[in-house]
Amino acid sequence: MTPLSVLLAEDNVVNQRVAAALLGTIGHRVTICNNGREALDALEHGQFDLILMDIQMPVLDGLAAAAEIRALPDPIKAAIPILAISANMREEDVARYRAGGIDHVLAKPLRPDALKAMLAKVVGQTPASASSTATPSTAADPEGPAEDLLDEPQVAALREALAPEKLLELYGLAKQSLLTGADLLRDGWQKRDPAEIKTAAHRLAGVARNFGCLALGKCAARIEDAAKAGTTGEDQRPAFEALLTASLSALPTDR
Repeated sequence: MTPLSVLLAEDNVVNQRVAAALLGTIGHRVTICNNGREALDALEHGQFDLILMDIQMPVLDGLAAAAEIRALPDPIKAAIPILAISANMREEDVARYRAGGIDHVLAKPLRPDALKAMLAKVVGQTPASASSTATPSTAADPEGPAEDLLDEPQVAALREALAPEKLLELYGLAKQSLLTGADLLRDGWQKRDPAEIKTAAHRLAGVARNFGCLALGKCAARIEDAAKAGTTGEDQRPAFEALLTASLSALPTDR
């Protein structure tokens, strides 16, 4: 595959590092920005082959950024392929993304084979088939069965795609991010602040999914949904604490 210049818009540092590592492994150059506004600024001053865009970001989210890109006066930049990455992959979600100017959609967690296949479609200018944006049954519920602690295929895919030292570096960063996110979630519970809880739970769910922490990601998503509804989701706290401990113990270490 021809090396591409990819603009990555993602607000979570751990998820940035995972996506950049996967893209770098298959030979692509990556420019990272933290939100849609930074992506627009980068696009104004640089040339890119495509944009990999998270949907939910602060300052300017992925859909709002896509709308501004499509309205740019430069016809080449206005037509740049945009690949959305999202955990929300219901049929109506995908339809909304496409209506908002998104070309293709990749499900979270970002899987190396799916990413490589989608980039090949973009490079070849081949329209994505229905199967390229639809998700398997596990993607509609990315965390899988509640009793499954780890998403073994995702863990195996990361292990195969990344060099051992890079994998351990990313897992170390993931563990620290989960611990920090858990502290932020506990602060939100203490303050009984749904907005703070929602932000912390969303970030936790994203990191957990990317690194194959199935049950923890599912629990964090339930807490996020509760916060969106204006409650605290604190009834999930015992399960969350137990799953956090178990997940951290199950993930690879450098020992």
